[in-house]
Amino acid sequence: MERIEKTWGSQAVLRSIIEAFEGLIYVSSEDYQIEYVNQKLIKQRGSDIENQRCFRALHGRDTPCPFCVKDQVLRGRKVTFEVQDPRDRRWYLSVNTPVFIDGKARSHLSMITDIHEKKLSELDLRENAEKLRKENLLLRSNIKQRHKFGNIVGKSAPMQAVYEQILNAAASDATIIVYGEPGTGKELVARAIHDISERRMSRFVPVHCGAIPENLIESEFFGHKKGAFSGAISEKRGYIEYADGGTLFLDEIGEISQPMQTKLLRVIEGGGYTPVGDTKVRTSNFRIVAATNRNLLDLIEQGRMREDFYYRIHILPIHLPPLRTRKEDLPLLIDHFLHLFGAKKNIPPPTDQMMAKMLDYDWPGNVRELQNVIIRYCAVNQIDMERRGAGTPCVPAPVWQPETGDPKSGLLFQMAELEKRIIAEALALHRWHRGKTARALGVDRKTLFNKMKRYGLVQ
Repeated sequence: MERIEKTWGSQAVLRSIIEAFEGLIYVSSEDYQIEYVNQKLIKQRGSDIENQRCFRALHGRDTPCPFCVKDQVLRGRKVTFEVQDPRDRRWYLSVNTPVFIDGKARSHLSMITDIHEKKLSELDLRENAEKLRKENLLLRSNIKQRHKFGNIVGKSAPMQAVYEQILNAAASDATIIVYGEPGTGKELVARAIHDISERRMSRFVPVHCGAIPENLIESEFFGHKKGAFSGAISEKRGYIEYADGGTLFLDEIGEISQPMQTKLLRVIEGGGYTPVGDTKVRTSNFRIVAATNRNLLDLIEQGRMREDFYYRIHILPIHLPPLRTRKEDLPLLIDHFLHLFGAKKNIPPPTDQMMAKMLDYDWPGNVRELQNVIIRYCAVNQIDMERRGAGTPCVPAPVWQPETGDPKSGLLFQMAELEKRIIAEALALHRWHRGKTARALGVDRKTLFNKMKRYGLVQ
């Protein structure tokens, strides 16, 4: 202390330095008598407490505090610990160091900082992590009995392995990439990860990268300011801003151009982003789950993907099995889709002949193709796999016959059945998006909805 006083010129400067400390400072002797108190501690206590016993003046005790570390400090040790004051229930960080005089520790210097808010955040994070750990343990304990995980259906060994990977991915905040053929359920996996992760209270933002025109992709991701370009009549928020705090799902990530990869890489690495037409750099805290049905290493060799971008997104890979390698899941999937699309109409399960045909089929369109087949079955009571010459339908499609007295043989009935089938197939093709289906069929949304109600196609 003498050396510091000589360096700075006076004890007053040293005292100013001490008083600049944001926390509380006091010095106590070997017999617990307070020798020095800074102004912040005097203000907190409401009076000067020098020459009083520290345990009585600070903690209202008649005996030394059970957490006192004076003995360790006077042996020359620095001791740091956190403590919750029983009176105000706030958390404090206590840093305790010896004060040496003539080479011997004579006094005990305590520096106390209020860390209550930080401690509560830390405890909250710890509690959430422990809760998530227990949830994951419970999920894992039941995983072999699981026939369904979120909206993913299957109890086969390959799907049990996928469920385990989903649990591991949800417990991490690292970037995930889901590989799988078209129709295997990559978006369902991404949603399942989001729904059991710590980000589940924020948005899940799906982006189908291959569907965005190149001239609009930067605006779609980063947003734009009003007047940034022709047609920008108002300010727009981008996908990255919407995903703040949540999950950004990048489907078919292999379709993103190299210039856009460079800009996304900067965002992923914490460099922020700038909306089109703006100059201010913004940040967003999001987690990426990507998906593709392509071999990204091939894209690197073809010069269509940056190698550094690949390694930044290929951290936790999940590989989805095609349906042809897990046909034991077919009965579960069929039952799931029947309940989803045919429960209101009491649709009977497929016959043994139909089931045999489906088990013999390789399902090149995977689960999505199976879903479409069951939707058609619920609409027209037939199992019809038409891709790759899969054979004739198990139940012939209705055709016109001469009048026999049966109302079902009439032209109007046959035309209605045909219209019902066309609408059901269009809905399946467009994943039951009514706007897209109406545009594809050349009718307005109201007309489509009225026909869907008439034919029992409303989910």
